[in-house]
Amino acid sequence: MKTSHLCLFTLLTVLLSSNYLQGQNNNNKIVVKAVYDLLQNKNANSNEISALTNGINWDEIGGSKKGINSKYSISFNAIMKNEWENILFKNLNFKIPEDDKVLVTGTVNGRQSTECEFISTQFKHYWSLKDGKIVHFLE
Repeated sequence: MKTSHLCLFTLLTVLLSSNYLQGQNNNNKIVVKAVYDLLQNKNANSNEISALTNGINWDEIGGSKKGINSKYSISFNAIMKNEWENILFKNLNFKIPEDDKVLVTGTVNGRQSTECEFISTQFKHYWSLKDGKIVHFLE
């Protein structure tokens, strides 16, 4: 009888823990999604963006923040600096590769204010969170 109670207790503990982690991961996904929603909101101002992304360690692959930014590529860093306008994120796909990590893939469209043509760029963003706050970003 004791063995069956122990098995039942262990099973309940595992189930409750997995639901808790699932909920935590969903909250992380919601936090990251809010960044994308805010960036494509035409009424958002730089203070709102700064408040939402304050304290993030920003990294871009290649080590050079200027290396990714170009006339034909939209980097997240350039979006944050308001170098692009009419930003629209499409086909966003959120994955949870591990606890406190969110991988977002998709397409971003926009145009630079000095150019007439719209650019479309595929992206892969890797977000790290701690206690529900974004602490690191890798592009």
